[in-house]
Amino acid sequence: MKKLRGMKGPFSVDEIYIVDSGYPGVYALSRNGITIHYVGRSDSSLRDRLRNSITEGEGYKYFWFDYETSPMQAYKKECILYHRYNPVDNTVHPAVPSNANWRCPIKGCPWA
Repeated sequence: MKKLRGMKGPFSVDEIYIVDSGYPGVYALSRNGITIHYVGRSDSSLRDRLRNSITEGEGYKYFWFDYETSPMQAYKKECILYHRYNPVDNTVHPAVPSNANWRCPIKGCPWA
């Protein structure tokens, strides 16, 4: 199983109960526990968003997660994971909430 720097896991998707609700955070999903196939975030309830992604995705068996102190920090960490792992199931760059003017922290990114 692959360790992700700064993230807890990997865990089986059956262990989603270990993730607390009501906190912003980031997560990564994998079908095999090695390759990161999807990264995402929640600005308000990490467990709920993670559960939705597992349900909507195809064949995810493992996840990693980390809580963040704010929605902006969750966005920045999601961008870092997106650029680091280039997950094949993410078809677009992480989105900025419509009421925010945040920029991607990765130098050279068009969203920076």
